[in-house]
Amino acid sequence: EYLLQHPQGPDIHIPLLAARHGYPESLRNYVSISRPEQQDRAAQCQAEGRTAEAILAYACARQGEQAVRLATDALMQLFQSPEGWTLAEARRLLDPLESLPIQDLGVKEIASTLACASFVGLVEASQLGYHELMFPLAQTLRNIITHQNLNFPVSLFEITMLEATCTSHRAPAAAHSQLTSLLGNPDLPSHLRLACERQAAALERRSPADEWAANDGPGLLKLAGSHLPSCYKKYAKTSVLTNQLIRGPAFELEDKRNFVSLADALAWVRVNAFSPLNTGCKINPI
Repeated sequence: EYLLQHPQGPDIHIPLLAARHGYPESLRNYVSISRPEQQDRAAQCQAEGRTAEAILAYACARQGEQAVRLATDALMQLFQSPEGWTLAEARRLLDPLESLPIQDLGVKEIASTLACASFVGLVEASQLGYHELMFPLAQTLRNIITHQNLNFPVSLFEITMLEATCTSHRAPAAAHSQLTSLLGNPDLPSHLRLACERQAAALERRSPADEWAANDGPGLLKLAGSHLPSCYKKYAKTSVLTNQLIRGPAFELEDKRNFVSLADALAWVRVNAFSPLNTGCKINPI
């Protein structure tokens, strides 16, 4: 009943829910198309160039590899669009993949899915002012691209510049250091060099009064108790996102050995449904 009230419930979320649970009898009244019919529909939509509908239909048919390949190819083309792109366009292509067991697919499919999800999450976090997430999301994306030798349409230079730009009001010294490091790299493209120079110069001219206070500006609200120690220091867990001891409640990741703070886990899933361990598993800290 709740999903029926969601704007995308009847067309997207309920069909995906039915597919995840094998099209049970309890959902027959809400889903009029079977899995084989979804597969036929996916092929037809793909042939007609209706990419987002084809991805959704492949996901509903539980054809994970086809859905991932079509979605990631479309996303990488979108990221290179000279007209730019919107988060709504990217989410329409990406969201159906969140219903699939990505962790059971091949390394290439996992890496391409996680890279696209991390980049979309990074851009969304930047637009929402979630400066706390910029470094872990950017580092996750850099690790995937580097370790998997992924041919990603967004360069490491652009990722670092986006990170520095978003954090410049909260950590101006660190942002300036990142920009200076980029400018010191002879391989930095000319168009990015000009943008970095302008951003670095703006930081140098900025007065301390222009910086946002800790409780001011956009960002995430603090979870109650998230700064309180939860146990003796020698028993405290270390976060894989910050490499610091966790204060407040901890959230256990899928390998049962690594942890992040509950506050960080709740923040992470606002923009990226996939685990920061890059296994392809989803995290559900609710």
